[in-house]
Amino acid sequence: MTDTDTEEDETEEPEFVPLPPPPKVRTQRQSVSAEAFGEWNQRVVFEPTVYPKTPDQTQELVEVTAQSFLFTSLEEKDLRVVIAAMKGPLILEPGHRIIQEGDTGDHLYVVTDGAMDCIKVIDGVEMVVKTCVKGDLFGELALLYNCPRAASVQSREPSVLWELDRATFNNIVMEGVQRKRNQCLSVLSSVPLFSSITRGELENIIDALKMERRPRGDIIINQGEVGDHFYIVYEGQVMASKITEESAEPVMMIHEAGDYFGELALILE
Repeated sequence: MTDTDTEEDETEEPEFVPLPPPPKVRTQRQSVSAEAFGEWNQRVVFEPTVYPKTPDQTQELVEVTAQSFLFTSLEEKDLRVVIAAMKGPLILEPGHRIIQEGDTGDHLYVVTDGAMDCIKVIDGVEMVVKTCVKGDLFGELALLYNCPRAASVQSREPSVLWELDRATFNNIVMEGVQRKRNQCLSVLSSVPLFSSITRGELENIIDALKMERRPRGDIIINQGEVGDHFYIVYEGQVMASKITEESAEPVMMIHEAGDYFGELALILE
């Protein structure tokens, strides 16, 4: 955002979103894709829409998107463009269904307040499979894979969302997403735990990844604790130390970008 942005008192009023139409027929999920360009399809200069926001709203979105796998690969200037293009705040009352399973999708949503239930039809019955809260996003799979909505999403309580359109996502976010997904796919493919699963299953795991930034000296896991997380080093170095009965000094090992740790606690409980 620039110094010429609209002042706080001119910020758009919260928008109430209409209910979506009935679901359409679902098709098979596709790979992550990007537009192809050539003589027949010329790339044009993309000018994203800018929705005015207060400084507090902008800062909140910066903090929320910093936790998201999708946005961590963006340069700061590109992240600012994406945040400026987010429409909102969208205020939802309890029970509002903003996404219907099986529909086509052209937007993803960032949650800054409330709780949104992700609902799938299983054996003919709608079941909540996940709840998104502040800091989470949803709706990105339809943009990543050009597929129908994988689940319905409905507000459990009064909630506040911000909406990002497909055009901004494709032109700014997709390149970084593809680069990061390829790196994660390469790492996961080398983990013995995942050696027998398909590429599609690996991509499902990637969808569940969350980025964590740790300061120097921060303890990630302690020897002897119950472990329920698996970690991949995306950037930087981490040091592992193991105390054994055979040595008075701990055994040390360095993990760098592309390495992983924490899987033994999951495999061996």
